[in-house]
Amino acid sequence: MENHNKRGPGRPTAKRKDTIFRLRIDTETHAMLSAYAKKNNLSMSQIVREAIDQIVNAERDDKIKDGEELLQ
Repeated sequence: MENHNKRGPGRPTAKRKDTIFRLRIDTETHAMLSAYAKKNNLSMSQIVREAIDQIVNAERDDKIKDGEELLQ
């Protein structure tokens, strides 16, 4: 019997993802994340990475608007 669920290494990407981040969330949050991922054909990891990018970029944009210097 063949295992049709066996997955390969994933899509090639420009950024190497070599750090694993474990996250504890409640069942309701997991269900919402899972439903969003399925609806938008994204992995839960992709959604978390994009959310982090949005938070960091929003903070950076706020600092620029406030005239603060950014740490590089």
